[in-house]
Amino acid sequence: MGEAVKAEFSHRRRSSKGERRYKQRVLDEDELLIRSASSDDDDEADYDVFLRKMVKKERARREARKKESSMARSKIAPGIVINTDSSRYEVLAVLGSGGFGDVYKVRQLDAQKSVDVFALKTETNGPGGKQINRLKVEMNILQMCLKIPDNEKKHFVRLVDKGRTDTFKFIVMDLVGNSIDNIQRRSHHKRFSMATCINLGLQTLEGISDLHALGYLHRDIKPQNFTVGLREKSETIFLLDFGIARRYTEKSSKAIRLPREIVRFLGTVRFASRNCHRSREQCRRDDLESWMYMVLEFTDCSALPWCRTVDRKVVCTQKEKLFSGTYTKHIASLPEEFRRVLHYINELGYQSTPDYEYISNLLKRGAARSNVDLTEKFDWIRSVDESESTDRSRSLKRIGSSHSGCKKLRSRKKSHAAYGDEDRSPPK
Repeated sequence: MGEAVKAEFSHRRRSSKGERRYKQRVLDEDELLIRSASSDDDDEADYDVFLRKMVKKERARREARKKESSMARSKIAPGIVINTDSSRYEVLAVLGSGGFGDVYKVRQLDAQKSVDVFALKTETNGPGGKQINRLKVEMNILQMCLKIPDNEKKHFVRLVDKGRTDTFKFIVMDLVGNSIDNIQRRSHHKRFSMATCINLGLQTLEGISDLHALGYLHRDIKPQNFTVGLREKSETIFLLDFGIARRYTEKSSKAIRLPREIVRFLGTVRFASRNCHRSREQCRRDDLESWMYMVLEFTDCSALPWCRTVDRKVVCTQKEKLFSGTYTKHIASLPEEFRRVLHYINELGYQSTPDYEYISNLLKRGAARSNVDLTEKFDWIRSVDESESTDRSRSLKRIGSSHSGCKKLRSRKKSHAAYGDEDRSPPK
């Protein structure tokens, strides 16, 4: 594909003046192979446009490939009943698909409680029948949550049931709402208010802290893996998808495990920590680093300087610049406490126990200094409340208008009757 890109761009620039040279950028695995150009300003502008188009095409290709992968796996049809040792679940709809499984909305058929709709997550074997154990890790974490106090597990969904069939394993969990990523991208300006940003930061930090207390690292912290709750839990943020989570403590002694020499890249390029880029063992600091990238993105969908970059090496370099104090205009405009959090995270070591309360207090202090009211509801909840309030006002106006019209009509009828003929208008 790299040669095709080179040939196409060379054809477009054949008549341009100046030196033409290319610097190769090779992305690991199936990342896009592209070539950058250095020339006069006009050529650079043309190349930027061309590069953006190619990146867009590559992303579309990957999405199509991912879709084909999930489509190749047969889905469970609505109406199918799945049995466990303790219950039965009817499939209602597909909620989402991943590389090794799907998530379904299901209804518990023998439910004795008011809530009978749940999420069922499946996992099939990998290529060639290779055993995949991501769901097992997730199940272990959620089972651990069943044994801890409520205040330490409020950001985890409840494990309801588990089981297996001849073709897949599955777990049943409480159903949750939209992901934070989905909510942000559907918002008008694709950014949250500062009150919502900081409140999201506080809740997501608490969820990560609770996971670390269980002895696990998440290793894929990003807005897609945090969701809002439903009904009475609509103001609670939940941490999801522990498929690539890893225990960082020994089971028996709780001592920090020794780091492996080389660890393959796992996670999402935009939010991956620098250690992940360098194929190093991750620690609690790495989850916090990814968390900070996420919090910055809450302030604006394009806040991260590398948000449109696909080259992992370039992304890692830009992340280094951020932690060395090179800030964009947008990041520099945020409360000073954001930059202090960046500095604190950067100072943590492999075995360091992060002071989550200190980070939380920094965010709260930044809110106070910026006159941000943290008692405000999340943006999307306020938006719904305001919409409902507007609808009520319009309804009242319509009712008032209708009532007023009826009064006028009755008044006219009385006036007509006074002249002995309702069909004859009174004299003007």
